[in-house]
Amino acid sequence: MLLSGVGHRVSRNLIHDHPHSAILFTGNDHLIEFNDIHHIALETGDVGAIYTGRDYSFQGNRIRHNYIHETGGVGMGSMGVYMDDCVSGTEVFGNVFHKVHWAMFIGGGRNHRVENNLFVACDPAVRADGRGLDPSPVWRDMVDKFMRQQLAAVPSALYRERYPALKSLDAYYGPSGGPAIVGTAFKGVPPEGNVIERNVCVGKWLDVGWHGKPEMFDVRDNFVTTDLNQVGSAADGFRLPKDSPAWKLGFQPIQFDQIGPRPDTDRKRLARFK
Repeated sequence: MLLSGVGHRVSRNLIHDHPHSAILFTGNDHLIEFNDIHHIALETGDVGAIYTGRDYSFQGNRIRHNYIHETGGVGMGSMGVYMDDCVSGTEVFGNVFHKVHWAMFIGGGRNHRVENNLFVACDPAVRADGRGLDPSPVWRDMVDKFMRQQLAAVPSALYRERYPALKSLDAYYGPSGGPAIVGTAFKGVPPEGNVIERNVCVGKWLDVGWHGKPEMFDVRDNFVTTDLNQVGSAADGFRLPKDSPAWKLGFQPIQFDQIGPRPDTDRKRLARFK
């Protein structure tokens, strides 16, 4: 599935047994919610169940209440939510990731919110880097040339009003897309403004590398454990026990029973997929 443009909604689908990504998107203000996605990337690697990348102007997208599980991946594997090549400004809230390689991936981007998600048996739950700081030509050209061109292609005043976080790029690109300080060399763009908050992880948690440092990310109030007794099974929606420390951290119940296709007059075969 490919989304392009502004304001599309992808909701309550079952997407499975697919060779590549389940949902690819470009653009702004899309809502991807309540989808059940599994056994994707069966013939490809370095892909995501939900994927976008390489444009700072792709802002305002929301990925909420999806169940992503048992994904495939050739070579380096696959990701659950793949924010590739410095793409920024996505909200990832209330999703369940089960047996996904790199479940939530921030590839050098900025101002993502990763909040109230449940990660079970992923490897790891969250992986992040600072590739926008890499001085090698391929990455420097991506950030200094291609990403700059993409920003210049959108109406700046309109986008800066709609997505105020874009103004934080002025320190690196300048308000008009030129150097931030005249006469200085471009030194890349760091992964600032990312918030990873109130998530639950059972298994491997956070891996930060490739020019990224843990202190670059706002990581707080997450409950991390290796005790599988701290979460239920898929059959009961991975329900947390009443005495879970996650509740005291502000974790909110995930609407697991609302994920996937809903029965209606046009879906008489729904029971087959349960």
